[in-house]
Amino acid sequence: MSDNNTTTFSPNNRIVLTFLMSLLAFSIMLGNAVVIIAFVVDKNLRHRSNYFFLNLAISDFLVGMISIPLYIPHIMFNWNFGSKICTFWLIIDYLLCTTSVYNIVLISYDRYQSVSNAVSYRAQHTKILRTVVMMMGIWVLAFLVHGPVILVSESWKNGKTYCEPGFLSEWYILVITSFLEFLVPVFSVAYFNMYIYLSILKRGHLSARQSHTRFSSVSSSNCGHSCRFIRAASSGPKEAVPSFCLEKQGRKSSFFFSLRTQMNNSAVTSKMGSLCHSCSVVLHQREHLELLRARKLARSLAILLGVFVVCWAPYSLFTFIRSIYHSDQHSKTVEYEVTFWLQWFNSLINPFLYPLCHKHFQKTFLKILCIKKQSVPMHS
Repeated sequence: MSDNNTTTFSPNNRIVLTFLMSLLAFSIMLGNAVVIIAFVVDKNLRHRSNYFFLNLAISDFLVGMISIPLYIPHIMFNWNFGSKICTFWLIIDYLLCTTSVYNIVLISYDRYQSVSNAVSYRAQHTKILRTVVMMMGIWVLAFLVHGPVILVSESWKNGKTYCEPGFLSEWYILVITSFLEFLVPVFSVAYFNMYIYLSILKRGHLSARQSHTRFSSVSSSNCGHSCRFIRAASSGPKEAVPSFCLEKQGRKSSFFFSLRTQMNNSAVTSKMGSLCHSCSVVLHQREHLELLRARKLARSLAILLGVFVVCWAPYSLFTFIRSIYHSDQHSKTVEYEVTFWLQWFNSLINPFLYPLCHKHFQKTFLKILCIKKQSVPMHS
C-alpha cells in the first residue's frame, strides 16, 4: 500500500488477490444462502430462535453480495466510487457488519432467556410479531450507530480517491462507536454464555444429587425386603419324624434343603449386590455425562466468543490507534487491510458456528443437498 491510499500490487498478485476475494464473497453468499433456503423450505424450523439465525444469515449474505463485490474493484483496480456510491457503500457496509454483530448478541440473549425463564420463553414461541419487531429493531439500532455519523461526515470528499468515513480521524467518535459496536456486544455475549454454562453445570450437579438420593432410599428399602425374605426362607418350620427309619432320611433331606437354601440366599445376595453396584455405576455415568455436556457447551461458547473477538478486536484497536495521528499521516497498510477483511471473514464463519451446529438445520441441509439416503429397490 502506498501513502496516497492506492494499491501498488503487481498484475499477478492483483489477479490472485482478486480471485481470493471473489472466492470469499461467493463462499459467504453460498453458506448463508443455504441457511435462508433451509428456513424457507422446512416449516418446522420456523420458531423464535431460528428467526434470529435467519436474520443473521440475511445480514451476512448481503455482506458477500454488496459490500465485498463493490470493494474489490475499488481496492484492486483503483475504481473511484464518487460521492454517492461511496456514501451508499459506507452506510451499507457498516450497517451490515454491525447488524451481524447485534444478531449474535440477540442469539445469545435468546439462549439466555431459554435457560433463565424457560416457562415464559416457551409461551413466547408463538408470538411471531414480537420476534419480527426484535429482528427489525436490530437493523434500526445498527444504523443509528454509524449511519448518521457517515451522513454528516464529508471529509472523504476532499480530493481523496479512497472511500472511507471522515470520523476515522476523530478519536472520540471512534471511542463511542467502538464501545457500541464491539465492547458492549463482547461483554453481553460473554455474560449470557457464562450464565448459560453455570446454569447447566449447576443443573447437572443437582440432578445427579437428587437421583443419587432417590436411589439410596429405594435401594435401602429393597435391601431390607430382601434380607427379611432371606431370613424367612432360611427359618422354615421343623417337623417331627415319626419313625427311626425316616429320621436318617429326613436328616439327610434337611441337610440338603438347608444347603440349597444357603446357596439360594447367597445367589440372591450376590444379585442384589451386583444390582446396587450397577445402579451406582449408572449414577456416576450420568453425572459424568452431565459434566461432559457442560464442558462441551462451555467449549462451544468459548469458541463463539473467541471467534467474535478475533474477528472484531483488531479492527477496533487499529482504527483507534490510527485516529491518534493526524489525518494527513493516515496510510492504508497491509495490517489495516487484514483487520478490515477479518470482519467480513466473520460472515463466512457465522453459518458454521450457529445454525449449522443444530441437528434440525443439518437434516434440512442434507435434504437440500440431496444427500438423504434413498432406499434401493430389490430385484428378484
